[in-house]
Amino acid sequence: MKLFHVILLLLVLTSSSMVSTRVLAQGDLEHRVSTLEHSYSGSRGVDVAVFVCGAFCALWAQNTGRNPWLWFFLGLFFNVITVLVLLRKNANDKRGKT
Repeated sequence: MKLFHVILLLLVLTSSSMVSTRVLAQGDLEHRVSTLEHSYSGSRGVDVAVFVCGAFCALWAQNTGRNPWLWFFLGLFFNVITVLVLLRKNANDKRGKT
């Protein structure tokens, strides 16, 4: 009978410590989600600017007879570099070079 009481006591102690750990983990999880939501709301302007850069590159490519999808994705992923390359290509097109 004593063995049963010891096992029961151990179960009660471990379950109570697991509950407090679970509460701490849930509080930590809520804090992390809140932090992520707060940090994402500030980057929305950057997302719009990157998309506009890709759209600008695609429009330029379509107007110059190049592949607009290729230039859209280049502008989306390598935005600043792609715009600089685009400006250089445009200057070469104006001079008659390819």
